[in-house]
Amino acid sequence: MTQAKPNILIVEDDFISREVLKAMLSCYPVTVQCAESGAEALAAIATQTPQLLLLDHELPDMTGVALYQLLIEQLPNTPAALISSHAVDLLIDDAQVAGIAHVLSKPLEPSQLADLLRVTGCI
Repeated sequence: MTQAKPNILIVEDDFISREVLKAMLSCYPVTVQCAESGAEALAAIATQTPQLLLLDHELPDMTGVALYQLLIEQLPNTPAALISSHAVDLLIDDAQVAGIAHVLSKPLEPSQLADLLRVTGCI
């Protein structure tokens, strides 16, 4: 019996950043789902349950932290990473209070993504 591939939800409104993340994830045995806004992410989880959330900090309709607070109601115990081009030091406290354990800066290094996938059990 084969196990289903872990599903990773990327919530990123910037096309290039989203495509780079997708390309980086293509090296791993995972399924990738994408959303460009908080509203799209909420709709996406209705069709497929993610095992990891990759959340952009600044989305067109809300912050990644605010989105996580909405998603976690429906997806308790789902790990998440907040990814931002802003100073990560300024985001860590808000992210941790919300329950987001991982805060990463853009551009994301392949080794950072690999570490995140290992820590969250996706690989």
